[in-house]
Amino acid sequence: MPVAQDGPSAEEGVSVHDPIEALCLSQYGYWYPKLRRYAPKSTIINLDELQPQFLEWFEEDGVVLSEANDLRGPQTKTRRDVNQEAREVLSDNDSDDSDSNKQPQFPELNARIHDIIDKYGPVFPKLNWSAPLDAAWILPGNTIRCQTPNDIYLLLKSSDFAVKDIEQVKELQKECEIRGWAKPHVQLVLKKWFEMPRSHEFRAFVRDGRMIAISQRDITFYEHLQDTSTQERIQDQIYNMFNLVKEEVPLPDMAIDIYLTRNLDSGFVIDINPYLPRTDTFLWTFEELEECAHTLLEAPHKAPLRVITSSAQASQSQPTYSFNMVPSDVVQIGSGQSIAEFASDWQKELATAIND
Repeated sequence: MPVAQDGPSAEEGVSVHDPIEALCLSQYGYWYPKLRRYAPKSTIINLDELQPQFLEWFEEDGVVLSEANDLRGPQTKTRRDVNQEAREVLSDNDSDDSDSNKQPQFPELNARIHDIIDKYGPVFPKLNWSAPLDAAWILPGNTIRCQTPNDIYLLLKSSDFAVKDIEQVKELQKECEIRGWAKPHVQLVLKKWFEMPRSHEFRAFVRDGRMIAISQRDITFYEHLQDTSTQERIQDQIYNMFNLVKEEVPLPDMAIDIYLTRNLDSGFVIDINPYLPRTDTFLWTFEELEECAHTLLEAPHKAPLRVITSSAQASQSQPTYSFNMVPSDVVQIGSGQSIAEFASDWQKELATAIND
C-alpha cells in the first residue's frame, strides 16, 4: 500500500494530491478493516483469486446465467446440464454448437456467497469503489437488495459502474506495479442489507484534511430537513464521523458517504470516494468546493450543508449519478490516456481551478 505523498502545492494551505494514491486508499477493501466499528457489516471477496472465471464471463457479451448458481451444496450441474452432456457423448456430430449453449457456473464463488447470505440475510453488492445502483431497475422492486448469487451477477453484469470499476482496477494494477506498490485485487463486497431512509444520507467533502462542505445525497425535497436546528445537528454528527475517518484513513482529499440514524445521534460510514471527476458532487460543483476550501482556510467555521429547499428545486436538479456521466472536459483530458497520464493532467486541472 502506498505511503502518503503530497502532490504539487497549489496555493498556501491547499494541496493537490496524487489521484493514484487516492484510488488505492479509497478502495472499500482498504478502509473497511480500519473503520469496521463504524460501517455496516461487510465481507470482501478477491474475485481474481477465488473465481477468475467470473471476470472472464463478466467481459463477455450477453447475460447468460445458470440456475445452478443459486443451488446449495457441492452439486453444480442441473438435470438439464446432465442431459445435455449425455446427448453430446452419444452424438458424433462435430458441428453441433453445444458449447455456445453452456451456461456459466461459479461453484467456489457461489458457495462463498451462499455462506455470507446465510450469515447476513440479504446483501448489498459493490466492487472496489462502486455499487451497481445504475442497474437497480433490473431486479424486482428497483433495488440492489440481493438474496441469491444470480441476483448479484445480474446486477454487476448490467451495471456501467461495475464495468468502470473493473477497468479502473486493471489500470491501477499496472500503475502500482510501476511504482512498486501492492497490486489491488478486483474485489466483490457484500454488505448486510438494512433499510436506510434516503433523507438521512449525506456526502461530506474533504480537502487537505479538512471537511469543507456537506450535501444531501437524495435529490428530493424533505420538509424535516429544513429546520435550522436539525441542520445543525446533522453538521455536528457528520463532523464527528469525519473525525473518526481521518484518524484511520490517511487520505487528505476525499468524499465520505454517511448515513445518520433516525434520531441523528449516530451514524455509519457507507463509503469513501476519491476526490476525482467520477465522484458525484450532488448539490455542489467542484469550483464551489474549492471556494469552500479557501473560505475555511481563511476563517474556520462549520462546513456548510446544502439540502434541497423546495419541490421546485428538486424537479430542476440534475439526476442522481449525473456526474458519473463524465463531463466533456474530463473526457478531453482522459481520452486515450493511461491512468498515470490522466492523474497528472487532473492535478493540473485542479490547480487551475484553485488559482482561478
